[in-house]
Amino acid sequence: MNTVILLSKVNCELMYQYGCKLHDFINSKGKNKYCIQIRLFDKIIYQYVNDACSMDNERWLNRKANSTLYFGMSTNDLYIKNKGSDENLVQKYGLERSKYTFTPGSIPIVLYEQGIVGCISVSGMLPEEDHGMIVDFFQSLNIQTEME
Repeated sequence: MNTVILLSKVNCELMYQYGCKLHDFINSKGKNKYCIQIRLFDKIIYQYVNDACSMDNERWLNRKANSTLYFGMSTNDLYIKNKGSDENLVQKYGLERSKYTFTPGSIPIVLYEQGIVGCISVSGMLPEEDHGMIVDFFQSLNIQTEME
């Protein structure tokens, strides 16, 4: 199974609303350091960086999003596939570590019967928590988060 956010419709307003609600969801879990980015059709639709985050966290958002969009997979799935190592980024794919990562925290947005149209990324917590917050949030809305 691949981790995805499977939606039957997408638009900028809907993605912005998901961003705001994801922010509230993470806040409700008592987390005080996190940032969120939602990309749709090559545009950043939503971005939030709280006071506890640094420029480094924002760079992680971009690296995670770049990887998800390049490979068409969640960074958690990439992490598992590559046994936790970023070595393949350079050796196999010729990508720069400063722009890509297999660190968990970004999940593709899949438009039903269309394919990948964007991604949702979270950074600032432990990588597994970054990934888990996205999955838990969308599952709380009864939105499918896995597909074969």
